[in-house]
Amino acid sequence: MADKEDREGVDLRPDKLILIPATVVLILIIACSILFTAESEKVLKTVYGVFTRTTGTWYLWVSVAMILLSGFFLISRYGSLKFGEAEDKPEFSTYSWIAMMFCSGVAGAVMFWSIVEPLYNLAYPPQFAEPLSRQSFEWAMAYVLLHWGPVTWPWYLVTALPICYMYYKRKKPVLRISTTAEPVLGKKANGGIGKGIEVFFIIGLMFSNAAVMGVSVPIVNHALAAVLNIEPSFTLELIILAVSACIFTASVSLGLKKGIRVLSNANVILALSMVFFCLVAGPTAFIVDNFTNSFGMMLGNFWNMIFWTDPYTPGTFPQDWTIFYALWMASYGPFMGLFIARISKGRTVRQVVGMGLFGGIAGSYLIHAVFGGYTMYAQLNHIVDAVGVLNASGGPAALVAVLQSLPMGYIVLIGYCLFSTIFLATSVDSCAYVISCAATTRLKPGSEPTRGHRFYWATIQAGLALAALTLGGIGPVKIFANFSGALMLIPIAFAVAAWFKMTKEDNALVRYCGGKD
Repeated sequence: MADKEDREGVDLRPDKLILIPATVVLILIIACSILFTAESEKVLKTVYGVFTRTTGTWYLWVSVAMILLSGFFLISRYGSLKFGEAEDKPEFSTYSWIAMMFCSGVAGAVMFWSIVEPLYNLAYPPQFAEPLSRQSFEWAMAYVLLHWGPVTWPWYLVTALPICYMYYKRKKPVLRISTTAEPVLGKKANGGIGKGIEVFFIIGLMFSNAAVMGVSVPIVNHALAAVLNIEPSFTLELIILAVSACIFTASVSLGLKKGIRVLSNANVILALSMVFFCLVAGPTAFIVDNFTNSFGMMLGNFWNMIFWTDPYTPGTFPQDWTIFYALWMASYGPFMGLFIARISKGRTVRQVVGMGLFGGIAGSYLIHAVFGGYTMYAQLNHIVDAVGVLNASGGPAALVAVLQSLPMGYIVLIGYCLFSTIFLATSVDSCAYVISCAATTRLKPGSEPTRGHRFYWATIQAGLALAALTLGGIGPVKIFANFSGALMLIPIAFAVAAWFKMTKEDNALVRYCGGKD
């Protein structure tokens, strides 16, 4: 069987030099987090504090570089370069393609942050505004739009381009982030250095997704407890995690087209339904006015907002939020790059970047504008003291209080539980799929890792999520996300450098785009 696979250019056996080191490190982290919770949290907080103070600002510069690169690829001759042969048609419809990118890129966290982040910005506002002042309301949603738009999607799309090129143009029979480093590192990319990059990638992605699960599961815990009129508990979190594991395990076993695609399509419909209900049942005019005002604030103060580091006071807003998001989105960059590469056969550079930016940012802004706008309206008009709930009981409790204040609040909570759980399953499923691709010995376009291999990484992911839940709170979640972002910048840097080297070596602008020397 192995010989037949080799002759066909495919070897679906796991690469043990990647699988074993990554597994050992992850199991040690899971065990230490569960068995030595207090000590592990102390170590993580110490590392996190030192890291954000000394290196965090660099990620703001890299975020801006990603934004500029996205614009460059949209308007340059690179935009005409097609991933695949001239006659290749896209493998997925535009709707399914954008839905899969969106659901994998924002995961279940988008709903949480659409309500909770504006509340944090009101309680602990940026730009020296007073808590709950008019200025804090002005800045609150503007920063949300900055973080979930320009700071997020360019990381994903720019990283996807060199992976797409290597996979579809150079026909490299693996779907790994290290393959993009081959033009820079040469044969070393296929040896120990390349394996090391893959191990870093897997660990970083696992940490990033664990951060998502560490946010999503407690929210469903509080929402479900409110619906059932019981107290939130760690036991209920474990039950929710187990149910989520069953959903994403089933999706993993079904594969890309029958699993991830179907879940993504369904969840976009559910998300749009919830958004439409909140927009119509809530203060429609205020939501539209608030988004318009915040969007203008973000555009008018863009450079000040993204580069604000507050070096003259003890404040930590930039480190807690803008730098946190830059690191978190960096941590998802290689994952989204690999996933976008897998689903983008037959697409051009301009389609990947342009439609990815439009679909991703539009979807994010729609959810944040409606739910974030309603949250600010409810706080401003004393419908619910969401900031007070946030300070007293934490983010998940504040989210539940806001959703309950809507008409038919309990139905909204049930819809949210479904929405968040499916989003979470889609994210974990995509993560397991991409990691199993990276740890498979040899793939070719259209082939998939084995079901058992995908299931293996989904199980490890559930274990790391349990570690995040054991540590508890937003603090450890942010530490997980920042740690993974720090790991990912190395493969991202190699990928971007390799893109320009590969296209120059292949004279790609002339061969594929009809350009001139």
